[in-house]
Amino acid sequence: TTRADRAAVERAIELVGLADRAKDSVSALSGGQHQRVLIARALASEPELLIMDEPMAGVDLASQEILAATLREQVAGGTSVLLVLHELGPLEPLIDRAVVLRDGCVVHDGPPPEALGQHALPGHDHVHPHAAGEPLRTGLLS
Repeated sequence: TTRADRAAVERAIELVGLADRAKDSVSALSGGQHQRVLIARALASEPELLIMDEPMAGVDLASQEILAATLREQVAGGTSVLLVLHELGPLEPLIDRAVVLRDGCVVHDGPPPEALGQHALPGHDHVHPHAAGEPLRTGLLS
């Protein structure tokens, strides 16, 4: 690896808030920290487009907030981010376009719609699979 590669890795680890754990084994990290390592790996390549599938699934609130701040910084730096989500959570303020799919069809394309039903209730946080009829939201941060 080159000095530039090492610098990019160090920047990515710092961005996701894990500089103090850089020498630790991934197996010693929490689920949220592990997810942040995976995101740091993607950020180290300094992508123009970052595609993420359910990046908040199984991640504690503190890690969700760090990930949201990290993505906010990436978008401010010119990176486009495409997310696949069931719930927008802390990422909602960052999303400027949402495409909602139901049964393979686009049912909404525009600003993020308000959450309905059980997903709108405070504290609704889970990792269980959704019913086949539930909409899947795709968010675009640009």
